[in-house]
Amino acid sequence: MSSQDEDAPAHGREWFASRRSVVLGAIGVMGLGAGGAVVEHVWKRKDMTARLFNPFSIAKFELPPVMGLLDAAGKQVPGFSSADLSGKRSLLNVWASWCPSCRQEHPLMMALAKRNLAPIYGVDAKDSPAKAKYFLAKHGNPFVAVGADEHTFLQRALGARGVPATFVIGPGPNVEWATYEPLDEETIEKEIVPRLAAKVG
Repeated sequence: MSSQDEDAPAHGREWFASRRSVVLGAIGVMGLGAGGAVVEHVWKRKDMTARLFNPFSIAKFELPPVMGLLDAAGKQVPGFSSADLSGKRSLLNVWASWCPSCRQEHPLMMALAKRNLAPIYGVDAKDSPAKAKYFLAKHGNPFVAVGADEHTFLQRALGARGVPATFVIGPGPNVEWATYEPLDEETIEKEIVPRLAAKVG
């Protein structure tokens, strides 16, 4: 038997192994793609269900106060509702004490509050009252009212899947502008300040 005949089976095995690798690789890619599609479908369904059965909307909601959160005079900082936003411009900030990006943007929120352009309302999302109180005691409270959104109803009604998120309400219950990213100075000056300074009507 010639050496060429001896090599034939080996070439066949190599060809078969190579083809099998290609087929298995294709199946693997298809599997990953299908898995990703399933995850995306489940997430969209979960998010849609959460919003469908959400009792809140920007036009109708009521948030209780963060119990024990006191102002400088020692009085309870109130929660707020859709009625508090009605007919005026305001800023709505969704935050939480456990959120690193919220800590990052908080000094900017404090500086904006000092300009008295419009009232700023805080939505404390899925947070413990003790941690929320500690956060605002340490970093300052820029909000005229802070509502506890324990079940993230208002957060999700506004289309926010996480924190921080900020909304210019102008006038309520209309959302004039929104961002789901941490604030920076440029965004505040270009997007928020002109809107808050504009006259209603």
